[in-house]
Amino acid sequence: MKRSLLLIAFMLFAFALGAGCMTTQPPATTPTLPATPSPTATPTLTAAPTPMANLTADEQRVQAFVNEAIAYAKANGREKALAEFNSLNGSFTRGDLYIFAVDYNGTCLATPVVPAWVGTYRLDEVDVNGTPFIQQEIALAQHGGGFIMVHFANPARELAIEPKLCYVADVDGTYWIGSGIYNPGNRTATG
Repeated sequence: MKRSLLLIAFMLFAFALGAGCMTTQPPATTPTLPATPSPTATPTLTAAPTPMANLTADEQRVQAFVNEAIAYAKANGREKALAEFNSLNGSFTRGDLYIFAVDYNGTCLATPVVPAWVGTYRLDEVDVNGTPFIQQEIALAQHGGGFIMVHFANPARELAIEPKLCYVADVDGTYWIGSGIYNPGNRTATG
């Protein structure tokens, strides 16, 4: 019996000793977790249509003009709409207001006051302050439309650079349109 107890004690000792020394080798490679997609930065835009009641009379006039042009484009198709937008004597050139159109690649599709720009690439255009306003207008149009202040040549004042409050909005996912009011008082859209 002494022998049995000794054998059991020896086995327990060996087991305890072995258990304490037994280690699992670390894996040859560290397991990688599946990549978590990082959220893409989205510019904070005030692109949701501003309620008309919160806008000045000029801002309401510009937004209504653009919305009318969008309705015209949707009812008449792109080709007819762009022809009308490009006409200096067309229904979308009214006093100081006119419609301009640009596709999402940055190509000018319509501007009745500078017809030489039609068909030209404008994506990298900046105003006198270095603001890449075409890129910003595209972002606004893609996010529901909105207002932007740019400094732009005023054709009614010998192309003098003046602040211009513009409203832009998407037409059909392939191009967007806008219009604006030259605004020496430097007012901005509210809301």
